[in-house]
Amino acid sequence: MHVSIRPLDPTSDLELDQYGALERALDDHAFGGSQALTREQLRAQLTDSPYWTVRRWVAIAETIEGGESLVGRASAFMPLQENLETLSVGVAVHPAFRGQGVASALVEEALIPAIRESGRTLVEAYGDVPAGEDPDDPQLPVLRLASRLGITRKNLAVCRALPLPLEGSLLESLQAEAEERQGGYRIELWDGEIPEEHLEAYGLLMRQLELDEPDEDVEHEAPDYTPERIRESERRMREAGTVRITAVAVAPDGSFVGNSEVHVHAAPESTLGWQENTLVMPDHRGHRLGLALKVATHRQLRERAPQVRSVVTWNSHVNPWMIGINEKLGYRIVHRELVLQGRPQL
Repeated sequence: MHVSIRPLDPTSDLELDQYGALERALDDHAFGGSQALTREQLRAQLTDSPYWTVRRWVAIAETIEGGESLVGRASAFMPLQENLETLSVGVAVHPAFRGQGVASALVEEALIPAIRESGRTLVEAYGDVPAGEDPDDPQLPVLRLASRLGITRKNLAVCRALPLPLEGSLLESLQAEAEERQGGYRIELWDGEIPEEHLEAYGLLMRQLELDEPDEDVEHEAPDYTPERIRESERRMREAGTVRITAVAVAPDGSFVGNSEVHVHAAPESTLGWQENTLVMPDHRGHRLGLALKVATHRQLRERAPQVRSVVTWNSHVNPWMIGINEKLGYRIVHRELVLQGRPQL
């Protein structure tokens, strides 16, 4: 099989359609569901932001019949406001074409030159490990590629998925458990954009989430979530057809002390959702607010996105508190994810 590597051409409808088909195949294989983005929604999702720029490449295989098939992709994500020495890279190959050198070609022909050209000194990547395998086995494909890039494991996350719909009785039971310790706190649900008057407070929650992330040895600078940055994120989600379900925890004094978000795609054919974040501010922990926030968003899933059949989330393996909440809801391990970083000499 002959494979050629070239930059993605997002202006090509044919190439964009094949890229979208690859994304759906990857999600179906990993999670048993996918998102049905239109061509224009995918194109909007791939555009750069004032806060980052991304270079993308595709692997094109020549078929026996003489046609071409897009069988893999690579990316180099460059932050523009913080983490200015970091370049995040990634590779993915269609499940039917793995083990044939496609990922290696993308690393050698796209990512290594991109790292050299970027001038960035800290390289990071993420890679999946089957649930039952040793995440430190040097023969794992992800670790062989990481070795070529000169990066090593800095953290281990666990990917879990929740089959939907949930039984109403389970949600009722978990809500009652949360209310035992909730005291004067309450949970609010927001529909659509973050209210203008709460933008700054919500930005503080988002920043605290990244400050608190138990990421072991990962080097990372938490961004400032300004009102402008939040609005830019909302604009991008609208253009990509993404619906956000947001819950916030409100303290007795009226301040916002926690949040949780679930993102789903609006199309009826989209069956996959993403649990993006859940946070409780340090001074307000111990009231089961994390559980209450998750119950609220997952209850809304049944009303806002009944077509979704699976929600996916990631947690560091050193975050037993959130793992415990997820397991109460019924999340089960799909795979483990290595967080890899290093300062390669390529």
